[in-house]
Amino acid sequence: MSKLVVVVGATGSQGGAVISALLQDPIFKIRGLTRNRNSKGAQALAAQGVEVVAADLNDEKSLIEAFRGAHAIYAITNFFEPFVTEGPEKAVEIEYQQGLNLARAASKTSTLEHYIWSTLPDAMALSKGQVAVPHFAAKARVDEFIKADKALLSKTVFLWITFYASNLFFPMFTPIDAKPVGRHIIMLPVAPTTQVASLGPLSNVGLAVRTVLTNPFTIPNADALSSTPARYLLLTTGFYDFRDYYNIWAKAANGKTASGTTNLDVEVLEISVDAYDTLWPLWGKEMRLMLEFWELVGPEKSWSTVHGDDVMVRLQDLLKETGPAMVGTEEAFGELDWSSV
Repeated sequence: MSKLVVVVGATGSQGGAVISALLQDPIFKIRGLTRNRNSKGAQALAAQGVEVVAADLNDEKSLIEAFRGAHAIYAITNFFEPFVTEGPEKAVEIEYQQGLNLARAASKTSTLEHYIWSTLPDAMALSKGQVAVPHFAAKARVDEFIKADKALLSKTVFLWITFYASNLFFPMFTPIDAKPVGRHIIMLPVAPTTQVASLGPLSNVGLAVRTVLTNPFTIPNADALSSTPARYLLLTTGFYDFRDYYNIWAKAANGKTASGTTNLDVEVLEISVDAYDTLWPLWGKEMRLMLEFWELVGPEKSWSTVHGDDVMVRLQDLLKETGPAMVGTEEAFGELDWSSV
């Protein structure tokens, strides 16, 4: 008998990766949630056999109906949609309420066995109040709401998805071709030695979800613990300082950029906070806060839990027994089209 998996944000990057992975296994029936069933993305999913359903993350009742009969739910919120129109503070409020709506609707789904929540670390707690990262904040608050619902917590995997290879197409992370000096340049408001946790390609998200659903991970001696532990799953192919990260990109993109340069070289330059914020209005501050958090806290701690009962494992630990491996960072860069850079 097939198992119904409901994927929130079905036409988005994460949702699309999850659906692509689950379509490879006939045991899963997929219901993709989107606001517009008539969009090209939604129609493409329907053509692949996905049940496409309209739902509104701001409407808990619509989510309860959309989740009906679900064996598993992949839940995600999009901070950046309200961020562009409303600014960071309002976006945090909107995203938090959407996260609550998703969790409440999931808790009312009697058939549910797996709730996979795409979230991010609690930057304020990990930095001891020194750095607040708005696009992390609401997700971390929703974590606490889920943890207060022991029944839902027992079904939840908190998924930490790190820096996509495709993020280099966002202007603030795209190397600039400085032809007069014969190299590409990337400007950041932190030291080039600051480390980034690399996801690799988005297909690794699909691999993670499929792994959780087919080989659920359990916590050793969980019955002996005083409370239900929160299970966090970290998706990263490794930590790299930004110089190494962009050098990996240069190797993979060599001869494939707009200039066709075959001796591609990248220089990572640290610029002032004011210069960065001015260079990238609105977005500059949001990305800067994330980068400053990583620089201040360090690579390992910036992706760590804040409660003693939280348990974190890396996807590689689950894959040891299932066979497939994550796609690495260099391979991820090599799969992308850099002809516009």
